[in-house]
Amino acid sequence: MLLLAWLFGATQQILSARKERSWRRVVTVVAGTLMMIGALGFFGAALSAIGALNWLPSSFEWPAGYTKGVVSTADNYHLVPHTPSGRVQVYDRSWKFLRGWNVDAGAGTFKLYITDTNHIHVVTARGRMHYVYEISGKLLSSESYEETGANYSTFGSRGSSYAVPTPFWLYVFSSPFYSWLAAGAGIGLFVLRDKVFKRK
Repeated sequence: MLLLAWLFGATQQILSARKERSWRRVVTVVAGTLMMIGALGFFGAALSAIGALNWLPSSFEWPAGYTKGVVSTADNYHLVPHTPSGRVQVYDRSWKFLRGWNVDAGAGTFKLYITDTNHIHVVTARGRMHYVYEISGKLLSSESYEETGANYSTFGSRGSSYAVPTPFWLYVFSSPFYSWLAAGAGIGLFVLRDKVFKRK
């Protein structure tokens, strides 16, 4: 509901720009577009993290940008946890995207690690779940690790940090911070518009 209200407000501002003077119109359109992009980035990731976008195909690549916790297999496949959207994404040795899938992490953080069998282990902070996947994304097992006496910190800090190849214009969707930054820039432009380009 909040997403719809945000998008509706930004759309109304853009549509009303037709009646504005040239520079005020440009600023209004840019500001409204930034607000819409920021809202889509933030709320889109949130919806994905809670499982509302599980219908996305495995061929869909969520812009990952700079990511922590990346692990690699012996065959040089890179496994990227994108916690804002609750997804695991697989890349080849040249960082070409291969596939991705959602993890039921309760919209929380999770870690990856690999075993000798090249199975992908995912442990979640919320729900304290331990999932095992094949490289294809097929779920092999799902169980609570709490019953074994382990906790999330038991699994330590896994993986490395990488800047996953991402077009710069898609970075806004890679992190809630960038999404809010875009939305904030849009709001700032609206304030600037009202101060500098006042209606006569």
